[in-house]
Amino acid sequence: MSAVRTMQTEVVTPYQMFFEGQAEMLILTSKDGEVGILPGHAPLMIALTPGELRIKAKGEWRVAVATNGYAEVTPELMIVVVNAAEWASDIDVTRAKRALTRAEKRFHDKATPSAERVHARHGIQRAQARLHVAAKYGRMA
Repeated sequence: MSAVRTMQTEVVTPYQMFFEGQAEMLILTSKDGEVGILPGHAPLMIALTPGELRIKAKGEWRVAVATNGYAEVTPELMIVVVNAAEWASDIDVTRAKRALTRAEKRFHDKATPSAERVHARHGIQRAQARLHVAAKYGRMA
């Protein structure tokens, strides 16, 4: 029996099928750090945090930033469900910087209710992830 070389991969957001196709490898950002997935991987569920999503398809790496979500892995299939995903080349750095400033202001404002502070913390994490990916892959102005 020959080894599996690709796996069907789907990256889904509430708004679109972000990526669908065969992938040779995925690298995701999880609560425990980066996780690499190859075809034939044992079944696994992964809690995802904002960060890099790298997909190797047709011998080429594509890089995106993804938000909170989860991934379900089987030997032949990888399903990634996240709130949002954006290719590194599409990140609007100015918008991400403004979002970070707004979220930090809300988070540190003593008048912000605790529930809104949680949302602000998530906003900080999302904006920081977008800026990190933009800086790492040459999109910073």
